[in-house]
Amino acid sequence: MAVRVVSPSGLDTAQSISDRGRRDEPAGWQGPARRPRRAAAPSGRHLAVCCVPAMAVEDAHALVIGISQYLHEPGLHPTQDAEDIAAVLADPACCGYPPAAVHTLLEAAATRDAILAALDALARDTREASTVFIYYSGHGCRARGANDGIYYLVPVDAVGLSHDELERTAISSTVLSARLRAIPAGRLTVVLDCCRAADLAEAELGWAVSPLSRGRGRAVIAASRPTDSAYAMPGQRNSVLTGLLLEGLRGAAPGVAGVIRICDLFTYVQEHVAAGPLDQHPVFKAELEENYPIAQLRGGAPAPLVLPPPPDDAPYDAFLSYCHGDPADRAWVLRTVVPYLEGRGLKLCLEHRDFRLGAPRIKETDRAVAHSRYTIAVFTPAYLGDAFEEFQALLGAYEAIESRTPCLIPLLRKRCDLAMHMRMTEALDVSQDDEVPAALERLAVALRQPPRPRLDA
Repeated sequence: MAVRVVSPSGLDTAQSISDRGRRDEPAGWQGPARRPRRAAAPSGRHLAVCCVPAMAVEDAHALVIGISQYLHEPGLHPTQDAEDIAAVLADPACCGYPPAAVHTLLEAAATRDAILAALDALARDTREASTVFIYYSGHGCRARGANDGIYYLVPVDAVGLSHDELERTAISSTVLSARLRAIPAGRLTVVLDCCRAADLAEAELGWAVSPLSRGRGRAVIAASRPTDSAYAMPGQRNSVLTGLLLEGLRGAAPGVAGVIRICDLFTYVQEHVAAGPLDQHPVFKAELEENYPIAQLRGGAPAPLVLPPPPDDAPYDAFLSYCHGDPADRAWVLRTVVPYLEGRGLKLCLEHRDFRLGAPRIKETDRAVAHSRYTIAVFTPAYLGDAFEEFQALLGAYEAIESRTPCLIPLLRKRCDLAMHMRMTEALDVSQDDEVPAALERLAVALRQPPRPRLDA
């Protein structure tokens, strides 16, 4: 299932500007405010179990561009943003990208021709299974007086502010979009740390993140709304956005199974920017089949999985519904899913074991759903072809509607045509065997969390 995601902050109407976008220092700024830190682990008693091996970030490539001193245009407040991003990506104790695959274009090297050639190299050297991370720190602007929706990244050798000058010497959103579309990587992340960067994310880049036929996710993280500035604080090594991005990539962002995922990284950045004193609003635009991993977490070293105690008095953590009549479905559930989850201390309600003998299946299903914190439905063509198993999923979906909480968790084991009401529920993709351990670890953690109320509750 493809899901379009836009930051809760939204995207404001694009604003025509005559000055270059630059990372500003706020007026009256008195020094860095202390940011609240996310706790390392939930409080209370916990069950610690052995973690599954880390999930690899496959065939990772990065292009890191950083410009503060321009040849023909005013410079920016100097930072070490690009250098630090490149270092953390290539650090085997952090993100674990192969150092030879992390390419940098810094200052005078970041010409228009060099940037376009580097993007073309990514199109040539990557494949559908690749992970690509592109980072840009520098000026961003629109042409003076223009109202055509085109935004520009400004290479070090760019000249002028007129439309013709920028088309000739800068990189327009149209050109950048075409280059990004040519990159076959299934997981593509673009970070734009420049003022009014959402102008770029909102405009032509929408075309670049939309096609999913080649992979599992494409996302743009923009430092600011179209009307905002992106700040760099006096005396600080990094800009606000990049400083938090570095914190997240170094391990402060939550991770499961040894990887950092794109939505979790943005959530960490956005929450900490929002908690600060600045009027800066990062924007997230993405087309996702999954919350894909973009980097290893702390070098990908396995860590103990910590499960919190049950948050309520529900007799079961989950009712597990699957197609009993399909040998492959039954074998996978009973040999893989059940041993993993129950081996972590979770209590499951299973029809063949926990339904009372002689009782009507409909009543027992009702009891299982009502007495479980979550209902898990293992979606396969066989499951959807069985009227009673589908009824169990429908009952779980109705419980979610009635309680106004997302207490139905679909597991997409095999590709199948889902009805509209099922497509509305975020599913956990377990169709690839090599990704099942990481997916089950995420599921185990989720089952010990109270179902979160819906946004309109």
